[in-house]
Amino acid sequence: MSFRCIGIFILLLLGCAKTERPDIVFDDFEKGQFLNWNKQGESFVTPVNIDSIREPIKGVHGKYLAFSNVDGQGESRAQGKLISHKFKINRNYISFFIAGGEHDVRECVNLIIDNKIVKTATGRNDMVLRETVWDVRAFQGQEAIIEVVDAMASPFERSALGFILADNFTFSDKIHHREVVFEDFENGTYSNWQVEGEAFEVPRNRINVYYPISANGFNGEYFAFSFGRTHDKKQGKLTSKPFKINHDYITLLVGGGNHPKRTCVNLLVNDSIVYSVTGNNDGNLRPHQWNVKELKGMTGTIEIVDHYSDGWGHIMVDDIIFMDETQWYMKIWVWAIIFLLGFVGIYVIRRLALKPKSNIKISPEDDEALEKLKSIVSTSEIYLNNECSIQDITTVSNYSEGDIDDLFSKSEYGSLINYLNYLRVEAFKQQLQDPKNEAYTMISIAERCGFSSKTSFYRTFKAITNITPSEYKNSLK
Repeated sequence: MSFRCIGIFILLLLGCAKTERPDIVFDDFEKGQFLNWNKQGESFVTPVNIDSIREPIKGVHGKYLAFSNVDGQGESRAQGKLISHKFKINRNYISFFIAGGEHDVRECVNLIIDNKIVKTATGRNDMVLRETVWDVRAFQGQEAIIEVVDAMASPFERSALGFILADNFTFSDKIHHREVVFEDFENGTYSNWQVEGEAFEVPRNRINVYYPISANGFNGEYFAFSFGRTHDKKQGKLTSKPFKINHDYITLLVGGGNHPKRTCVNLLVNDSIVYSVTGNNDGNLRPHQWNVKELKGMTGTIEIVDHYSDGWGHIMVDDIIFMDETQWYMKIWVWAIIFLLGFVGIYVIRRLALKPKSNIKISPEDDEALEKLKSIVSTSEIYLNNECSIQDITTVSNYSEGDIDDLFSKSEYGSLINYLNYLRVEAFKQQLQDPKNEAYTMISIAERCGFSSKTSFYRTFKAITNITPSEYKNSLK
């Protein structure tokens, strides 16, 4: 076998590796405008700057997000809806962050295809933005819209917050985060749990904990703790809301008493305990993991139990997380099989021309119009303005908004915003290499190139280049 053949095969493998499609950031609201959405009602005016919100929001990405509480504080009686522009599903997953009211009809985010809701998500009655990932592989090639719904008049259901928060709608071929935080108690209440007895007053922290030995191993500020002013005497139980088991594992941190069935955390399915774990008679919260692959599709609940009043008669719990198995080993097997098949067929593929292939079908007329539009956007440098909108581009190009959306949806970039971000990344690379800019930080250079925040810059750069800005800068040395 000649070195030429091996070289051709390696190039073919590299070509395959490069076919991975970049993420599409549909909207992260960092422009401060609802560019990709139509508005109904009164509750969504413009994306809200987190600095203007009195109540702290946890898990924030960037500076702006969609927030239906129009006055920025207190209760909101206004209702409304954000309806996205229609888009074609051409990635495997749609991910976003959501917080606010828990009501799967009146406070929710919906994916709609053929006028039917096929996916929905809601908050958990707190101000913690948690990631939701929808698997949309079954809907490839279909047109869809996303709704962000606030239809909750405050008096309608007092058990749910009267607003919704959403951010970072991203389309991707891969799941970036295969972890869902079911409960971390960081809202400082047991609002997501049914409380029985007197042992569980409020989640504890370093300040309000009644404990002669320092608790160790919890994350964040708060954790569930049944040890109060009367120490081990009081008993009680926390019961979670029912949830569908959609992940491979449940991990959690547990400390406190080692009394099976009496100071413990239980997973119940069909009213039967399938997993249970206790502490180790000390103040250390240790990690535990339950394999729930065989329970997928079933409905479960979690109990945190303190039914013991003598020594070490308490339980400590934090960070209940749903997660999936890492699939890195599968990638190794895939590449091994490709490599072996490549050697078997080496004498065939060496006679084939290595021509780039595109899955994008676009007419010659549209292709010509797209190249002209890209040239106008690039040479005008309008993308250097972080507040650049599609209306601005219609002004400099004389293309309609519909034509711009349609042309870029057929391009390799998938959307206008992705092309603008591509130009910004290229501009950043050029300016970073310019000796005149040695005195400037990467963030200040990124801002000159049109990025509105550090978060969006780092995320976009990594998505387009597959390396971080720091790694790129180090590669120039």
